[in-house]
Amino acid sequence: MPHILIVEDETIIRSALRRLLERNQYQVSEAGSVQEAQERFSIPTFDLIVSDLRLPGAPGTEL
Repeated sequence: MPHILIVEDETIIRSALRRLLERNQYQVSEAGSVQEAQERFSIPTFDLIVSDLRLPGAPGTEL
């Protein structure tokens, strides 16, 4: 099962993306910022990262 990381600071958007992906049989992890994602997860283990480009602290392209 593909593993997807969602990095989005807006909780409503992050939750909606998570529900959509989980309904389609994807394994999903989430974080509210680049820093949180880097602290909680081993980034190279994900098959796909869906990230907001404008996040607090660092842009999504940092991942």
